[in-house]
Amino acid sequence: MAETSIHRKSSGDRPNRTDKTNPPLPPPLSPRDLISALPDAVIHRIFSFLPLQDVVKTSVLSKRWRPTWTTATDLVFDEEIVARRGSTLDFSSLVDSVLIQCISPTVKRFHVIRFKYEKAHRPKFDLWLRFAEGRRVEDLSLLLVPTTEPPTLYILPRFLYCWSWLVRLKVWTCCFSLGRTIRWPCLKILVIAISRLSDDILEGIFRGCPVLESLKLWGCWGVKNIMIDSTCVKELVLFGLRDSNIQTIWAPHLLSLRISGDWQPHAMLRLGDVSSLVEAKLDFSIRVLTDLPCDEMMCSHMLKETFQKLCGVTTITIGAWCFQYSLDEESKESFNYDEEDFLCSRKGNFQCLAKHLKRVEITIDNFGLERLLALIKFLLGDALALEKMIIKANLNMGHGQEHVRATILSKLLVVSQNMLSYRRASRNAEVIFSHSFK
Repeated sequence: MAETSIHRKSSGDRPNRTDKTNPPLPPPLSPRDLISALPDAVIHRIFSFLPLQDVVKTSVLSKRWRPTWTTATDLVFDEEIVARRGSTLDFSSLVDSVLIQCISPTVKRFHVIRFKYEKAHRPKFDLWLRFAEGRRVEDLSLLLVPTTEPPTLYILPRFLYCWSWLVRLKVWTCCFSLGRTIRWPCLKILVIAISRLSDDILEGIFRGCPVLESLKLWGCWGVKNIMIDSTCVKELVLFGLRDSNIQTIWAPHLLSLRISGDWQPHAMLRLGDVSSLVEAKLDFSIRVLTDLPCDEMMCSHMLKETFQKLCGVTTITIGAWCFQYSLDEESKESFNYDEEDFLCSRKGNFQCLAKHLKRVEITIDNFGLERLLALIKFLLGDALALEKMIIKANLNMGHGQEHVRATILSKLLVVSQNMLSYRRASRNAEVIFSHSFK
């Protein structure tokens, strides 16, 4: 009996495949089933990187995928992609079809991109925005393409102005209604392009967006004074101001200011209090209509006043036009990048720059670097706080000119050796020289 008892005990230690308390493990999923087994949140994340047409096509993959796209939380409609893919539906019908089938209770992104807008489309857009309102869209983009000159603007509906959940808003070829009270308490990023604005509209935006951090105006007109007293707005970008008449920028809490593109003739921008700036980019140009010296002097005077306001800025990017017109008329006559005497004579005008400048980036084409050697030598020798100077030589190589590559590289080597031999006022100054062939 004892042996029998021991035998039963030992047999109990062995796995019993018929024991119902230890059911067999299910067979591993085949590689084809791994994606289908993903949670909806992960699948929606994958959808966010795909064109919407491809998202809809996932419904044919399996029964598991058939309804998944209808709960997508990112709806990005790009008319150019739709046209390129050869959809059987026109763009607006495709948008309607998707919105009707969408059953997601919330949608994070709702973008309509590169849609050729006409006045007759306004009721359709109002309905689309009603859908976005019902899904509490946080990221809204209406990037419409004008089809007429002057452009026909989509008037933003009144119910849009009180979306308390909106975080990001981009509108192109749209306009704001005067007298409407804006209440966007969560809005952080605002981009307005090809739009008619006014000082009052901007004031209403700043007043109704207490946490706004970034404002970008592209090709807008109607604004004369940009007055930003908000402590939250840290970035202001102005681009393509050919039809603009901006005269004053006053933003004492702004950290970054970028102005680029073409300005209209006789533009006279004035910077007010921008005492908190740490980064500024001036890469715009003003088309001078006449050859009269007074017009060039006005541009030169405006830029000199602008640079004086940027004395304490640590990072400044200056475009070619702004650099040229910041020189006075007397200096222009003798201006030559190869003349060290010129730069030495202007040291007094660069004293503030020499004390604060920390980073310099210079991009040149072909052999332009040789003409800038005197400027580079001057900056290295006088910029006391300079930490890094980056020289990028982007060389255009025409077809069939590979045989001159060795000659160019040899010349670049001589130029780089000259730069490395220059005296440096800052012990921490680092010079990085790079080149690329196109």
